[in-house]
Amino acid sequence: MARYAFDGETVTLYLTNNDLELLDSLTEQFIELLSVGHPEPGPVPDDADPFARWEAELAAQANQDDDEEADPALQRLFPNPYPHDAQAAADYKRYAESDHRRTKLADATAVRQCLAAGLPVHITEPLVDPWLKTLNALRLVLASRLGLDDADAVEELHQLPDDDPRVMMGAVMDWLAYLQGVIIELRDPDLAEGGDDRDD
Repeated sequence: MARYAFDGETVTLYLTNNDLELLDSLTEQFIELLSVGHPEPGPVPDDADPFARWEAELAAQANQDDDEEADPALQRLFPNPYPHDAQAAADYKRYAESDHRRTKLADATAVRQCLAAGLPVHITEPLVDPWLKTLNALRLVLASRLGLDDADAVEELHQLPDDDPRVMMGAVMDWLAYLQGVIIELRDPDLAEGGDDRDD
């Protein structure tokens, strides 16, 4: 487990090289998951036809919807708030979800930049929220890959033999929760007891 310190402004994590490489790899894969089919838009000329731009965006969105709907990780990260209203769901996906995706990408990128600075890992106050949200998102992705939809599924995971590869993934998920709890406790001890399961 990681050791840690807090000087009132910066959380310091004394991770091992293996820990850092694992966290960096997970975050890199998370960024790739969010980026596929969603390249950052380039600068839009002042005289660009907004209708042509919207038409292109809608066409690109239509081409990727099937793949995204089949991915349980993306479903977990971006749940449909309008399952019984196709038009409202499409509007949400087109507008609000795009903003959420950009925010998650920015948070994960900030975490990777922090990790790239090397050991020990220093998390300044402006980076605390990006770290908490990214760690939580990584846990959601792992949970979706493991099919952990309820308490029974979690209990079944804990009953698996040690040589089952899913056990290692579960251990990584627990480790991410531990790091999340460390950061929460140091920034605001009053919140530590309840944890942080935000998905924003």
